[in-house]
Amino acid sequence: MGMGLNRLGRVSWAALIVVILLHGFLACAKPPAMKPSLPTPLAGAVRFTLLAPGATQVFLVGSFNGWSKDATPMTIVDGALWSVTVPLNPGEYPFMFVIDSGQWITPPHAEDFVTDGFGQTNGVVIVR
Repeated sequence: MGMGLNRLGRVSWAALIVVILLHGFLACAKPPAMKPSLPTPLAGAVRFTLLAPGATQVFLVGSFNGWSKDATPMTIVDGALWSVTVPLNPGEYPFMFVIDSGQWITPPHAEDFVTDGFGQTNGVVIVR
């Protein structure tokens, strides 16, 4: 009887180790959750994010796309978090967001801010 319990104990420990290892591998395989942040430099591009609960469309506008309200659509990536990656050369670019085709939003996260002469404040992204 003691030998049967001992064998059962070894099997249980082995199963527990397998479960822990699988959990660790699965946790590592998940992509990291995105959060709203400063524009993030990538290789030859910049990723912009915006938290916009309830929005059905979000566009990035700025000097890099002629301030066109439909040139740079953002994609919803997690709940209410929107994201887009834009190729940009080194320089300084003022930008804003447009929600649902009419609401111009000052970026909550930017390296700097400037007024635009129309009563709005633009964010500025600096690409090095």
